[in-house]
Amino acid sequence: MSVLITVPVFGQHEYTHALVGDLEREGADYVIVDNRGDYPKIANERVITPGENLGWAAGSEHGFRIAFSEGYSHAMTLNNDTRISKGFVAGLLDPRLPADAGVVGPMFDGGYPYATDEQKPDAADYIPRPRYRVVPAVEGTALVVSHACWQETGGMNLVDFKQYGWGPDLDLCFRARKAGFGAYTTEMAYINHFGRRTANAHFGAWRYEMGANVAMLQGLRRLHGARVALDIMRQIGIAHDRSAHRSLPLENSAS
Repeated sequence: MSVLITVPVFGQHEYTHALVGDLEREGADYVIVDNRGDYPKIANERVITPGENLGWAAGSEHGFRIAFSEGYSHAMTLNNDTRISKGFVAGLLDPRLPADAGVVGPMFDGGYPYATDEQKPDAADYIPRPRYRVVPAVEGTALVVSHACWQETGGMNLVDFKQYGWGPDLDLCFRARKAGFGAYTTEMAYINHFGRRTANAHFGAWRYEMGANVAMLQGLRRLHGARVALDIMRQIGIAHDRSAHRSLPLENSAS
């Protein structure tokens, strides 16, 4: 198995540079989608400049298409304002994960409740655990998709979530599970996420988050109806199904 990691960026280069150090340490294959066209390299980064601001969703999908056209078995989108644990890439591609894995993500220091590590360590200090969780969705901050899942689902929806780009990850996970693929969080990988640094820097935190959540719900409702949209949103909030917290051993999971 192999994965190409896409890091969509728009300024905030100090965060990207820190992440690049982690990716180089892991020997990861990665590409930076430079939406602003001014990214300064610090190593041998592969940088693609699309000539326009694709945003997170279209930038991620652009990376997915590159990954699968180049023969990778998996593609990943990873926010630039993150730091990753040791063994991160190997953990996400662990062959002990269930054979139906279509979407996989790491544990977080703060994110969807069932993917949040209670200890919230620094990524460099995280100790991987050979366990995984069956989850309703994987957060787009750090999301791996298999080639088979991407082909079957058509990838990210770039039409119904245009304004803010929030929601394509939830929609992708919903469609993946509906198509028979599993969505999983692995405890073998972990990230620190510093939280919407680029968006907050340019638009303001409160105004941006309110507008993005409303637009996300509207997009999900257009696609799947009000009941399904509300249930998708419920599953990433405080009213989520607690069964997603159940931690299962990896050694017994492969089929």
